[in-house]
Amino acid sequence: MTSALETTFDVLSTSRNESAVPALINALDCNDGHVYEGAIQALVARRNKAGHLAVLARWHILSASQRELVLEGRGRMSGALRDAVLADDSQLFENACELVVKFTEFDLVPTLVTLAENKISEHAKAATELVAKLTSQLSEIVYGPRDPHDRRDPNSIRRYVLESLERSVERFRCHGRSELIEAFVILAGPSCGLLKKILDDPHHPCYNTVVGTLANSRSAGVAQLLMDFLQRESTSLSVLNLISRRADPPFVARLLASTDDKSFPKVAKNLGRIRSFSWLQFDSPTIDSFEEQDQARCIKLITASGMNPDAILDILERALIHGNPAGRYAACEALAEFPGDRPSQLILRAVRDLDPEVQASATRHLRDRHLPGTMSTLLKLIDSPHEIVREASREALSEFSFQNYLSRFETLSDDARRSTGIVVRKVDTETIPSLLAEMENKSRKARMRAIEIAETMQLVPQLCEGLIGLLSDEDHLVRAAAADALQLCKTQEVLEALQHATTDSSAAVQNAAKSSLATFNSIPNGFATGIATSVEAQL
Repeated sequence: MTSALETTFDVLSTSRNESAVPALINALDCNDGHVYEGAIQALVARRNKAGHLAVLARWHILSASQRELVLEGRGRMSGALRDAVLADDSQLFENACELVVKFTEFDLVPTLVTLAENKISEHAKAATELVAKLTSQLSEIVYGPRDPHDRRDPNSIRRYVLESLERSVERFRCHGRSELIEAFVILAGPSCGLLKKILDDPHHPCYNTVVGTLANSRSAGVAQLLMDFLQRESTSLSVLNLISRRADPPFVARLLASTDDKSFPKVAKNLGRIRSFSWLQFDSPTIDSFEEQDQARCIKLITASGMNPDAILDILERALIHGNPAGRYAACEALAEFPGDRPSQLILRAVRDLDPEVQASATRHLRDRHLPGTMSTLLKLIDSPHEIVREASREALSEFSFQNYLSRFETLSDDARRSTGIVVRKVDTETIPSLLAEMENKSRKARMRAIEIAETMQLVPQLCEGLIGLLSDEDHLVRAAAADALQLCKTQEVLEALQHATTDSSAAVQNAAKSSLATFNSIPNGFATGIATSVEAQL
């Protein structure tokens, strides 16, 4: 296009002289492509209904590049589009419908609803379909990702469109257009009074259509509506039944994803009123067909539901056998809430799982099941190569802490002291540091007890340093007890310490040191190590 021609069309597109419009419309009949496109661009730029209608009438014959020029008129052609959809000209109507969708002209919904309700209009069916398309578009805008270039407020538009659809619902007996009812449901929220009125009245003329839409529509708006219902306290059983019957993958995925939301406690209250889910029936895909995290979400969902406990256990068992690690872990955690022999056996099975996290979960819950052999199993798990399993077994045996043992030591029989001590030394990793601390206690009684416990638990070889320190204790009874205990700790350092103790000012300490040295000299090298190994074997 020449600069002179461009200037001409620029002037015509902005001129206040309305005679510019007929001139531009006449230019649409020109065979020169530059003139033709310049006229389109100028007419679209002007806010003149007649000019817009002239362009609309030619939409179906425009090239792709020429259509792009028309699309620049979004927001300026609403009046012409309204007249076009009400026109008798079928081609003009068809062109307008196509542009209404491209422009997402939601302002035209009331006009289109009126046209759709007109039983004698030949465009009623097409208008109905157009309302459905616009409703679907609006639903995607409201519930989907936001277009940063679209500055319109989706919720304001939704309220405007919904008002028109609510009036159409009230006129349903007259027009019988179920598609308009579906459009209403897609945009209605859980607080919509009219929707709740319909759902509470099975005899309402729109009831079946509304229920059918909630049960079958793949619209994001309907899916979100059902999820919103799940979060409300007064949700009717009819709606919950609809939710339980939805088995389409997109909705199931949304339902499973709700378990990750902060609002899930609210959802769980309504899930507790749902007795079954059609997507978990025998002829549907099983839990092991879900993706990894969805298996765990599924388990969280069903355990919050009101499903029969045996049915839940069936799913948990399948998850433990065929599920992925996340699913098996979630199943094991869920089993903790189920009493009885069957869940206990499943937990026992999970203790042997190949995944450390699953094994650790089962280990934590095993003690509370009171199964035969639990203690020996837990003690063996302390030697697991996986730290998480070792920690879980210690957690399950947390009552066997050194502090508990210390507080009860005086009340235990000799046999109980020994057997319990063997367990404590394996369970509580702080046993040796705690005993060393007790050896420095200000109380003579506490220090004496620490020496006795070290001997009872057969930890003398590991506590040589602390016992050697007690050979210098201010109390001769403590020094004598330490000298006596060191007889089984055959090291050069102990030998020198005992030899020095034979010169102690106390005869009792001297005698104890000499006795230990006699024993010390009679035992073979490695004897203390052999004792430690023997103790480990008992565990």
